[in-house]
Amino acid sequence: MITNSQGLLLQGILASSLIRGGKLETIRDLIPPPHIEGIKHFVDFASVDEILRSKDFRQGSHQESQPFFGDSLLTIDHDVHFERRRLQAPLFRKEALEYYEHEELLPLIERALEECKEASNDTGEVRTDLCALVRTMLARISAVTTGIDGVDTQERTDAFRTYIEQLGTGATVEWSTEDHATVISRILEIREGFVEEFYAPSVERRKDLINQFRSGDLSEDDLPRDLLTLMYLHWNNNWDDELPLREATLYLVASSQTTTHAIPHLMIHLHEWFQEHPEDYEKRFNREFLKRAGHEAIRLHLPSPALLRIALRDVVLSSGVKILEGERVACLFTPANRDVKVFGEDARKFNPYRETQNVKPWGFAFGGGEHTCIGRTLVTGLSARTDNDDGTDGTLVNIAHALFNAGIELDPDDLPTYTELSHHDAYGRFPIILRNL
Repeated sequence: MITNSQGLLLQGILASSLIRGGKLETIRDLIPPPHIEGIKHFVDFASVDEILRSKDFRQGSHQESQPFFGDSLLTIDHDVHFERRRLQAPLFRKEALEYYEHEELLPLIERALEECKEASNDTGEVRTDLCALVRTMLARISAVTTGIDGVDTQERTDAFRTYIEQLGTGATVEWSTEDHATVISRILEIREGFVEEFYAPSVERRKDLINQFRSGDLSEDDLPRDLLTLMYLHWNNNWDDELPLREATLYLVASSQTTTHAIPHLMIHLHEWFQEHPEDYEKRFNREFLKRAGHEAIRLHLPSPALLRIALRDVVLSSGVKILEGERVACLFTPANRDVKVFGEDARKFNPYRETQNVKPWGFAFGGGEHTCIGRTLVTGLSARTDNDDGTDGTLVNIAHALFNAGIELDPDDLPTYTELSHHDAYGRFPIILRNL
């Protein structure tokens, strides 16, 4: 559990933050990264929503990360995007999500915590890093949805997780604080190791299974249900040979990024909330409460703080703002997600009881318009349960619930620190103690 005795922890976090209008905001919320300087910024919810929904714009983000994401679902638009999304939709149908959660995620969470216990000291006190722990928990489900084999031992999981962390650095190079060309070169070299060790063998196995299916030796139900199988089974001759690798990179990074990013923020917010509202402390085991709290955490701390769009023609927004053909604009999700007109006068504060009208409680945490994240329900769970089954709670709730059951405490002797490698509002280290393993 997170105890009140750890109040000093937050004083350390305050040191890296600013107070504006009585509300804590990190420096990263207030200073835009260099790659979006000098272009129009849209910070209100209505304008951002209008731009994201408009067919008068195309994707303008990930210009430098094309070697990792080029022509993937994230960077294509309109009809091509619709067809690619339709191809991949079966991966996120109800039965697939239930399989991922109940057969893969929940056992992996339990196994990861058990491995922490085995590695603990003689006193039984388990100390670990929350960021690394969550990545380990999500590694297998990332592999399953994407189609990467061999992530089946602790050693292989550690190797796989390290590759995904590195690929994520390259895929978000625009936000890097390092020299971008150096980052791209380094991560492309690292990707070669990932291809040799994990990706290429997985692709060859799927090609072989598809050939068996086409020759009548296997039924379609015998094929794996993952991204790589879908792409090679429904190959489009307009694709280049490395497109499945770039699409797989998107899946591997995105399938863990939101939850890994959100869990540390959620733990800090709930620590503060329980100090101010001790009557809610027992709700740390209530899944509905955790779901609402998780929505608030990702609303306030987005894994993708901005999306850039390029106008396909001259556009006049409802607000009267003019955007010229070919002009690139920045939709800033963080201020839009704190718009008081949409989320109330306390929009900059964490409130797990917040009610929103006509908008998703997480705002733009999963993008918007046609580029709304296809895997959103993997994180948030299924909202409709019409057949009286168990449904799903999503990665965010399941991991948070398991951490509270494990007696999570923030380590007062080793404060969390933000990453120094990116402009993202993200923790690089988050030391914790688990008391109940």
